[in-house]
Order: sequence, then structure tokens, then C-alpha cells
Amino acid sequence: MREEYAEIRDSGGQPATDKLLEPPKLEVERLHVLKGVLERLVTTLSERFRDYCNVPSSFFVNQMESGNSWDVLESYEDSIAGIYYCRQWDSKIVVGLDRRFIFSLIDAAFGGDGSMPPFESDRPFTSLEARLARSVFSIVIPEFEDLLTPITPVNFDLEKLETKLDFQILGQTDIPVIAVQILFQILDNGGRMFMIIPQSALHPIRKQLERTRALDGTTVDPEWQKKMQDGLASSDMMLKGTLEGPEMTLDQIAALEPGQILRLNLDTKSLIALECQDERIFMCRLAQSKSQFALVVEHPVDRQKELVADLISGSQTR
Repeated sequence: MREEYAEIRDSGGQPATDKLLEPPKLEVERLHVLKGVLERLVTTLSERFRDYCNVPSSFFVNQMESGNSWDVLESYEDSIAGIYYCRQWDSKIVVGLDRRFIFSLIDAAFGGDGSMPPFESDRPFTSLEARLARSVFSIVIPEFEDLLTPITPVNFDLEKLETKLDFQILGQTDIPVIAVQILFQILDNGGRMFMIIPQSALHPIRKQLERTRALDGTTVDPEWQKKMQDGLASSDMMLKGTLEGPEMTLDQIAALEPGQILRLNLDTKSLIALECQDERIFMCRLAQSKSQFALVVEHPVDRQKELVADLISGSQTR
């Protein structure tokens, strides 16, 4: 494919007259709202991916940059991609997963503990791997639609799933695009997810995607800010998760012997409080990572609900 790409690129790719009619390229550094949408998207994906496996996973927006469609698509040729059409934008977007993403997720979903590197091969993707990619897209796209709706209502319809990515998949001409790269990590393995959005689709809503900070008339003392960062923000804190065991009498505790099994009052779905300085901050679920126990954060502690629960329990004991 690289030879074909070079041949078409050398032949001009896009007529000069078409380039004159192109809208000006977007300045990525000004698309603050789009960056915020992507940051919220990766946070949501980390939570939603617990449906696949009982181990922690994380997503991180690594890049959001301007480029040309042929160059970007060529860099992701060894990937599975979904081609989506947006009627409101009258444009197609590409969402894809590279080979390491697919293999790492399959390894974790089918019981791998991360002690061995994921399987690697340059063979064609199997139907199982294609179905897994489709199910990942079925999580990513609705979440992306929901996050964009307050800015501009959108609906992305899947046109086709490609297991062999061609650099001309967005058209016969090389067009400016916004390329987003999201890093995925699970069990010390992982890969890349990517989104490719034509700039022509975003240009009509560029004002909504740009945001300027409102001036509130106050300034921050840089010396004070540095002290806060060097002091409070970088302080080491000890986190503690406590598993509740059975209630026992003093005689029973004294009679315990080495090798005796104590059954805990919880199962795989039970939540464990994560505490810092005797303050409950998160509710977590017990998991495993590389043959070690781990805690998966489910949600922050609702202090208002805890206060009400303490008041109720206190009144019942009186």
C-alpha cells in the first residue's frame, strides 16, 4: 500500500483548484471544548470497559493534532476501523483500534493476568477480533454522541467495518483532518485508539468548539501557586482499603490456628471503602493485576448520603 500511496501522492493527489476552495485549516490549540469532550470521553471509557474484564483499564488522550488524511490513515494501516457517517455534518469519520489494542483486550477479557506479553502476529484479523472491535465502537460512539450533543446534536451511523485500512478510505483526495490518538492500558499492556475527523466537518461549528476564559478580575500569585504545587499537591498520602471479616468472640479469636480459613463477608461484587487519613474517599471493587490483588475505583463516596446514613443508624441505636 505504501508504494501505491507514494505514487498517488507524487501525482498530485488533489487538484490545485480544489485546494483554493478549501476552508482555512483549524487551529487545534484553540479547540478547547473538543479537548474537554475527549477528556471526559476517556474517563467514561475507563468505567465502561469493566463490562469486558474484571481488571483495571485506563485511557489517555495522547495527541490531538492537525494533519492530512492520507498521512494519518497510512500510519494506522494495521488496524480495525469503523467508518461512520454523520448526517448533520454530511461527513464521515473514522474510529479505529490498532493490533496491540485488540490483542491486549482479548488477553485480559479471557483471563490473562498480564504476566506474559500479549499475542502478536501480522496475520489478518479474525472474525472474533472484528466482533470485539465492533462492540468497543458500540461503547465509544454513543458516549461521543452524548458528549457532543450539548454543543451540536450529532448521530453517527456505522457504514462499514474495515479490517484492512486503506489511506483513501475518506475519499480520493487528500483532505485536512483532526487526528486524535488515545492510549489504552490494561494489565501493563495496551495499544492505541484513534479518531480521524475531517476539518470540513468541524469548520461550521468551530466557534462552539473554541472557548475563551472569562476574566474574573482576580489574579493568582505565582509564588503562592508554586508553593501549593510543591507542598500540598505533591504530598505523599497513604491509602487504606479494609476488608470486613466475620464477627468473632475473643475466645474464637484466641483459638485461631495457622492455616485456618476465615470467610469474608463479601463477594466479587462487594464494594470496599478506600480511606485516607481515616476518611472514606472512594468505593472500590476487588480485582487482580499481574497475580497481585488490586482495587478498581467504582465511584467517589457521597458524603451527604454517608452523613444521613450515620444519623439514621445513630438514632436507631438510641
